[in-house]
Amino acid sequence: MSVRPLDPTRDARILDAVLELLAEAGYVSMTIDAVAARSGTSKATIYRRWRNKREITVAAMARYQRNRTSWSVDTGTFRGDLLAHTRRFAEVLNGFDGRLAIGLVQARASDPELIDELETRFSSGARLPEEVVERAVERGELPGPVDAGLFEEVVASVLFMRWLWRLPLDAAFLEHAVDRLALPVLTAGARPADSFQTGPDAS
Repeated sequence: MSVRPLDPTRDARILDAVLELLAEAGYVSMTIDAVAARSGTSKATIYRRWRNKREITVAAMARYQRNRTSWSVDTGTFRGDLLAHTRRFAEVLNGFDGRLAIGLVQARASDPELIDELETRFSSGARLPEEVVERAVERGELPGPVDAGLFEEVVASVLFMRWLWRLPLDAAFLEHAVDRLALPVLTAGARPADSFQTGPDAS
């Protein structure tokens, strides 16, 4: 009896189908039947690899994260870097990532454990790279280190909610977000280098 050879592209087709369906229909509406039909495989094949919809979604997101193109910028100023990252995030929201995010938001109510796992394992793509803050400190634009996560918590969250409500993410608003949100919050959160002093003279 001949043994059917493994298809090295099968898993990729299945996981790509999951991503497409998440973006098109959302997590709640996505079914294993639909994944099988889209990928040209059987439900039995899928269930031999993944036990349930949550597992296959995590696997699909892992593949998606691996295939994402890294991106960095150095404009020469802290404001310029913040504006570049804000514009980049707006572009991401208006593309496939945005549709995928909407599809996954549905799982917040139906499968909160999935969202917890995704947030633990994967980057949202909105986090400000640490080197942006480090360069700003070196140039004297910030008095000291600051948690780069503040950018994601404040600016990226505002952009996401605005995009969710279909409000424009135009150039004027993005500059407003940087000048009125990102710069004040990150500057206020920065701690002067001497505030990390230890020893008998530390306050």
